Amino acid sequence: MNEITRKFEVLRISILSHCNFACVYCAPKNKFKSDVDTNHYHFLTPEVLETKVKLLIPHIQIKEVHLTGGEPTLHKDLFQLIQTLIKLGINDIALTSNGFFEENLLFKMKEAGLKRINFSMDSFSQSNFERLSDRKFIISDLLLRIEKAKQLGLEVKINCTVLNGYNEHEILPILQWSGERKIPIRFLEFMKMGPLQNSHHEYFFSASDIRSIISTKFQFGPIPTDSNSTANYFKTSEGYIFGMIANHTEPFCDSCNRLRMDSYGKIYGCLSDQTSFDLPNEKNDVEQVLNNAMKTKKNYFTGSELSMKYIGG
Repeated sequence: MNEITRKFEVLRISILSHCNFACVYCAPKNKFKSDVDTNHYHFLTPEVLETKVKLLIPHIQIKEVHLTGGEPTLHKDLFQLIQTLIKLGINDIALTSNGFFEENLLFKMKEAGLKRINFSMDSFSQSNFERLSDRKFIISDLLLRIEKAKQLGLEVKINCTVLNGYNEHEILPILQWSGERKIPIRFLEFMKMGPLQNSHHEYFFSASDIRSIISTKFQFGPIPTDSNSTANYFKTSEGYIFGMIANHTEPFCDSCNRLRMDSYGKIYGCLSDQTSFDLPNEKNDVEQVLNNAMKTKKNYFTGSELSMKYIGG
């Protein structure tokens, strides 16, 4: 796809810059000293969100807004952020979370206008979960939260980042658990970003290797996938649906329609480019900034020194 035909349609917003986890692949505490210093935390305010999205609306057709972080459920004005987007005419609002929040938050998010929620679940084992997240939350609480979200009528997906030497042995049980509950799961290749960028090869486990493991227990085939999707989807003979997000070995950069915004309201055109842009108030200037952001998009994923916690996925 050439540059002329490409367009921004999905807005992913990192609404805050911190998380209650210190996951191996994102923000290990020995690499991020600032995690213990709340002075480094930053929240996107509802006022800034409204101002920035209003500037974008005349220039791009926003089909979906996805709220990320950090851990977005830690944002003190989360419901107001969702309601602000609804007020601006954006009805397809999703959120990615690690799932460790008060149970009644699910109902409140849905009531505010949330349509979809993706849960990060990298392990079933309590000890392995603690090893991956560097936290002692109870994994069974996450499982209950996922099922509760589905019961409330939210569209639910599970994200599982697979790391060599950490959780590749859990691919099959996690797939079976999600499949039995008719919840699609997406297995993610570890992305070359943030503090582990230079040691990426030590942790990397490819989509091909993930499928090889799945094929030892399940028969599966591809199913139709939207051309702008970050995942390629498959279905097992049991009806279990799983996807592969493989930035490195099966790149989808040439069809990427995502624009990203950080907690300061700055925009980014590409995960593989650290260049950020301020949105000006003048209409023609906004158009030029969006054109400049589009020019930063790559044809393949190269990685970045930025951690996901600052720009979202």
